[in-house]
Amino acid sequence: DKTGFITHEQLYKMVKDFADEIGAPEDHCSDCVRYILALFNADEESNLDMFDFPRLFNIEGNFLKKLKPHGRFSAVDFDNIIKHYDRDANGTIDAGGELMALIADVLEYADIRVNGELLFEMVDAALELCEKTSIMRLDVADLKIILTQLPKQRMG
Repeated sequence: DKTGFITHEQLYKMVKDFADEIGAPEDHCSDCVRYILALFNADEESNLDMFDFPRLFNIEGNFLKKLKPHGRFSAVDFDNIIKHYDRDANGTIDAGGELMALIADVLEYADIRVNGELLFEMVDAALELCEKTSIMRLDVADLKIILTQLPKQRMG
């Protein structure tokens, strides 16, 4: 439609068409659309704009696994993690798309299979672990809590 946006409805249709094509059930399409919008929609509107859309195709893999395939994270690693997931360069990870991308990688790093429902549950659990109520930004101290306690909470 040449608006420069992919609306929620258009994205849902794309996801549903793909699900139909591969024979996947339609009941996860809404979760998939929410997940895509949360991860790739920087302005948190209900559509993707021309700046959001290219990130859908950024095949970089799991940043945490590249940074530290095994073992513990160092202080420098934590700084690099914040820099990587901090899209708006404010020195924190905002609850929303930035946090969802981090949590998805944390779960994958811990060999936990990720789906839309689990991702939303774990984002809520991360915010609860970090005792975030009104300020929805995570700093290095919060990041340490998430990387050390969140996977254990899911597995335990």
